Amino acid sequence: MLSILDVKKKLPKDFIEDIYNNYTPLTVDKILSGMLGDRKTTLRVNTLKANVQDVIREFKENNIKFDRVEWYKDALVIKNVREKELQNLDIYKKGGIYLQSLSSMIPPLILNPKSNEKILDLTAAPRK
Repeated sequence: MLSILDVKKKLPKDFIEDIYNNYTPLTVDKILSGMLGDRKTTLRVNTLKANVQDVIREFKENNIKFDRVEWYKDALVIKNVREKELQNLDIYKKGGIYLQSLSSMIPPLILNPKSNEKILDLTAAPRK
């Protein structure tokens, strides 16, 4: 298992310096500790191609355990499989689900974008 020191070694020195310049050492330790744990697999249903009932049915057929997200009816937290296993499912291959962190689901809900409105996502990562 990694330690905070191991995490510091893996991250760019400038990043580590920045967080220490902006936060207390205790807060920095909490930030780095958060990078130690396993990230939960989360997804949202692409409602243009599927609905949450279809996804739930396929997950039950494949013995995939999940929790619903209280604040977003089309989001699920997966409990017993990893992203790679989900990528083998037909519902994934057909675009019915999109692997995404819960925090990334919040902006569209809050911003409620309108047709033809442009929103720049400065935190978006490039797709491989």
